[in-house]
Amino acid sequence: MIVFLTTGSHSYTHDYVADHLAPFYQIGYRSFFARRRLKQATYIFSDFDRLSFWQLELAASFYRQIKAAGWRVLNDPARALHRLELLQALKASELNSFSVWTASAVRTVNRYPVFLRTQSAHRGPLTDLLETPEALETALERLIVEGYPIHDLMICEYRAEPNADSVFRKLSVYRVGDRMIACPSVYEKHWSAKYGELGIACGHAYRQDLDDIINGRYTADLKPYFDLANVEYGRADFGLVKGQVEVYEINTNPSIEPAKDHPFSDRVRAFQHSDEQYLTALADLDTGETKETIQVELPQQLAERPYRERLFPGYQWLP
Repeated sequence: MIVFLTTGSHSYTHDYVADHLAPFYQIGYRSFFARRRLKQATYIFSDFDRLSFWQLELAASFYRQIKAAGWRVLNDPARALHRLELLQALKASELNSFSVWTASAVRTVNRYPVFLRTQSAHRGPLTDLLETPEALETALERLIVEGYPIHDLMICEYRAEPNADSVFRKLSVYRVGDRMIACPSVYEKHWSAKYGELGIACGHAYRQDLDDIINGRYTADLKPYFDLANVEYGRADFGLVKGQVEVYEINTNPSIEPAKDHPFSDRVRAFQHSDEQYLTALADLDTGETKETIQVELPQQLAERPYRERLFPGYQWLP
């Protein structure tokens, strides 16, 4: 049995997995935290950037109790780096070449162009490319006036490169335990390349993508990024600039989607191959079902009521 832990509002991401891999259960943190006895399973923690500090502390406590029982558990909530810290660590370690700054450090930015985005939400860039300090400060003030909290805004140096067809390609690799699996790329005319545009890429791009996936190109390159992030399950999104990997984020709760109809058969085959490799790797994490259970204890700071209100202030609507 595999138990995938996520925020209740983002449990849809692995519906495809639940339909094709049994027993696989997606459980929201609110329901999970209410439990005092857990069944033996492989547990995968995710969605750390959407949790409050109280929720992270409790998730880390549960992780340690599961690990102490000798059960398989992935993604330590106390160690996994979030987006800003990860990108800063990747730059410091020279795995990435681009810089990021907190919004409060706007006057220390010394490399342009840049853009603004949030540290937590997965909504992509909030601005176009900003070429000057004046443009950056103006854009930052506009976002704050619109209601974006400054503590959640971050400044990212632009680091991307279009291919010979003037198309941007975002590549991705899954890590599932010790296995690394390449997945189909996203192609867009826009530099952010978040969702993809139908009809943008040509046949030779899809052939190259299929070849990269079958041969696992770049998978070995990505392991040091996951290791630095302390992430054992997730998806790294990256680009190639002058042939070098530049990782933009590692998402512990990526949307897993099935192969879809597409005008190019190589595109369909790429999805099929990636999905098969991914599901096989995930199934191999399952240690089987037993009747063994453990009792979990709340950490002292949450043991007294009203710990539920501390854990989910203002989010009582979440399942």
